[in-house]
Amino acid sequence: MEFEMKYVKLMLNRETETTEELLLYEEAPDDEDMILVKMKINGRIVNIKGENFFSALLALREVLEIENIQIVCNGAAKNVYPSPMQLSMGYGSKAYKLIWGQQAKNADVVDIFDCDEGLEFVGREEQSKYYSDWLRSVMG
Repeated sequence: MEFEMKYVKLMLNRETETTEELLLYEEAPDDEDMILVKMKINGRIVNIKGENFFSALLALREVLEIENIQIVCNGAAKNVYPSPMQLSMGYGSKAYKLIWGQQAKNADVVDIFDCDEGLEFVGREEQSKYYSDWLRSVMG
């Protein structure tokens, strides 16, 4: 069973920083049509299956937010969001860094599990609202 290992920062209660391993499987062991994201947190293992890595990251963030934990990676940044095409192609691990009022360009593509400095990391709802507002800013 092949996987890619990434290290991601977590902010516990907005004050304590820790680094954890994130295991990314392009095929879940029990369902080859799904991907799997696995993380050990607070002594337990969280397994999240999804259609793509971005949807799995959203589900993982939902679990973490309940415990007041913020994951610090591009996919949790306020102005990072994948296009529908990015989600349907590959495994959904790429997204655009969105610039207000501007169409997304290839130069703006980032890996959702990497961490670019200077981004604002937010909850799922705030990120989704920014994406909706950004879409309106581009559509005119």
